[in-house]
Amino acid sequence: MIKEIDRIKGLIAFMTRIPVGNFHSDLEEISRYLLFILFIGMFIGFLGSLVALPFYYLEIDAPILVGTLVLFVMLYIQGFHHVDGLADYGDAWMVVGDARRKLEVMRDKYIGVGALIFVLFLEMISLASIGYLYSKLPFITFTKLIVVTEASSRLGLLVCACCGIPAKEGIGRYFVKSTDEYHLSLGYLIMIILSFLLDVAKIGILCSTVAVFFAMAVAKRSNSEIQCVTGDVLGATTEMTRAVVLLTTVLGINLFN
Repeated sequence: MIKEIDRIKGLIAFMTRIPVGNFHSDLEEISRYLLFILFIGMFIGFLGSLVALPFYYLEIDAPILVGTLVLFVMLYIQGFHHVDGLADYGDAWMVVGDARRKLEVMRDKYIGVGALIFVLFLEMISLASIGYLYSKLPFITFTKLIVVTEASSRLGLLVCACCGIPAKEGIGRYFVKSTDEYHLSLGYLIMIILSFLLDVAKIGILCSTVAVFFAMAVAKRSNSEIQCVTGDVLGATTEMTRAVVLLTTVLGINLFN
């Protein structure tokens, strides 16, 4: 039990800025507990949603400001860890060349136009969607949906790791090697249970399903284009999935209400 707790602490320390104290597990051991990233996503979503509470209390009509603050807090808690992956993925997406060339671009230190466009527009979709939810929903419902969507973004990471081909080097290969269909199925089940517990079943199931299929598509393209799924691809999948499921949520609340 002590080893399991230590590995989960390592996962939290690796994926976030949350202080967890010392841990002794190496990355290969930590990667076996990637499923717990769903709970990390839930916690980050809950903390992020609390930023909106003063605006609800004061009845301030500033959806873009609230969306920006909520998104910034969630990204800060995760240490902007996945945003860096999104930037590298954007550059690799835009470059013309074979798998080796795309990997070189993904791993270099430069930021190209692909990185800027991917980060700018995808994060804008996320913050605008959060702002829209703030403008349309009471605080409790808003909080529930932010928790579900943030957890769904981590489900996307889990699915991408499951469907990906491990790279020959890099830290991402440990997570890809350690994740299989069992983790995918259990992760999806956890999201369904969460959706029912929070009484947002329709939206939750829709977001989780969209996250699964979207992440599968990202993994398939990555396997084809660069012949593997790297840590940058996993990080990018998290950020892209968040934008997609938040947009899905915006459409869903209008569809189901």
